[in-house]
Amino acid sequence: MQNENKEKNEDIWPNQPQVFPPIMTPTEAAQFLRLNGTGHTPKSAKRTLDYWCGRGELRGTKYARHVWYLRSELEAFLKNKTEQY
Repeated sequence: MQNENKEKNEDIWPNQPQVFPPIMTPTEAAQFLRLNGTGHTPKSAKRTLDYWCGRGELRGTKYARHVWYLRSELEAFLKNKTEQY
């Protein structure tokens, strides 16, 4: 039962912050990049962030056994993607 609730929570986006903080969770980072508007679930968006990190396109910060994303890194990622287009 508890596992089912966890899986359901991974399919529902939390409310998007009005102002994004300087350091973000993977879910906040995905919302910052607007992945929540592209058909992604929070779970699939986290996999996409992992994919970009694995390719060296995006940098995450590992701290306290969690991955965090700096707003400045996300902005640099978007700038780089914009220049490639």
